[in-house]
Amino acid sequence: MKAREALLRMKECGLIDDGEVYAYGQKPSALGGAFGAAQNLVLLCEKEDVLRVFDAKIDNSWSCNILTAKKEELSGVKVKNGFLGLQKKLYFSYGGQNYLFLVPFGHKKLVAYFRSLCR
Repeated sequence: MKAREALLRMKECGLIDDGEVYAYGQKPSALGGAFGAAQNLVLLCEKEDVLRVFDAKIDNSWSCNILTAKKEELSGVKVKNGFLGLQKKLYFSYGGQNYLFLVPFGHKKLVAYFRSLCR
């Protein structure tokens, strides 16, 4: 599926609104390189102050929901630079569990959403 098709499907499924706050990223892993990145892809999307995280695939599709959380339920939110500033590390806690996702540079809307939660 092409990126534009995936974006339209996200809107149809009610995952994002016209603000288009979403990003494909990855979970940290001991596996490196392209194989590790492809095995640990996630889709993060925000709509109406609800963050949703899905397992994603390299073809821009996604499957099972990893978590759904309202912004008030997230704590310990941090945004840090990773790998020479080409990635952003998004940290937060939810339901007693700590989460870390790596998002490539360029997903400014999602990073701005997380930065707003840091305050």
